[in-house]
Amino acid sequence: MCARETEYNISDNINLRYGYIEGMGQLCVHCYQGSSRSSITVDHRTIIDTPNDSELGMKVRRSYHESIDLKPPIGWERISRK
Repeated sequence: MCARETEYNISDNINLRYGYIEGMGQLCVHCYQGSSRSSITVDHRTIIDTPNDSELGMKVRRSYHESIDLKPPIGWERISRK
């Protein structure tokens, strides 16, 4: 995100790095701990029981919206199931 150098080499195992995000790569400590970054927890059964990535994304978005008490302006669930 900021292109700062980190303490890790490209050959270092990603499971042993702090600040590595799959799909994004290695972040510096500042970017990784940034105030704009938040996370939610998704139950592992939801992931295992939902083999369709599109449907899983819908479930994750729904969980996120519920966690911040936000009602999405459009009911994507109703649109996608028709």
